[in-house]
Amino acid sequence: MKDFEVKPMFEGQIHERHQFKTTIEGNDYQGIYHEGEIDWFHPHPEKELTDDHVDKVESQVHKFMKKHK
Repeated sequence: MKDFEVKPMFEGQIHERHQFKTTIEGNDYQGIYHEGEIDWFHPHPEKELTDDHVDKVESQVHKFMKKHK
């Protein structure tokens, strides 16, 4: 994973979430992180990566997001 970026959405509101962007094996992915859940935008990394690789990526997303809270 490269270039992990986080940006708040709806900051200070009840619907506050964090949007993230990252590059994996040259492909750009985005998603929303809220209450420990990851919702990927399209394209979803499962279309390009193995399930094991996606699990590792999501584990790293959780670690990065804990630092940004």
